[in-house]
Amino acid sequence: MILQVYFLTLFYLFAGCGLLLVDYYGGKLLLLIRFRNSFRNSVKTQIALTLGGLMLVAGNVFFPVLPGPVLLGDLFPSFMILLLVIYYLAQLMGFRKRAKVDLAEDDTVRLEEAMLEKTGSYIETNKRNLGIAMFICAILHFIFPQAVLL
Repeated sequence: MILQVYFLTLFYLFAGCGLLLVDYYGGKLLLLIRFRNSFRNSVKTQIALTLGGLMLVAGNVFFPVLPGPVLLGDLFPSFMILLLVIYYLAQLMGFRKRAKVDLAEDDTVRLEEAMLEKTGSYIETNKRNLGIAMFICAILHFIFPQAVLL
């Protein structure tokens, strides 16, 4: 199970990196533009990527690549996947606003929406830097799979 989580982590990081960098390098890779359009227009894809990311974070935390210790072995890839999950949640909330789906008028729901909106806007402004950092993390995790904390 450890190797499956490892390969899924790499795929998830590279796919997330592609989504973040498509605005800058999409003209060269049309597959990334198609992936971005399917991501932006499909709620099922956004929910699947978010839930898949949460499962990968749990898998990386509890089943890191050997000899990594549990809870610290794959710390950086887990953190990067968690950032992607937050980005996907912010995109999902933006999709719900575009679709004009009303949420309950509760203060906690409004605070959570405001927090996700602010986080999403921060990630949007630093999308290129985050994409490059994610790419570097994925490459290092691919080259050195047994390095602790990578």
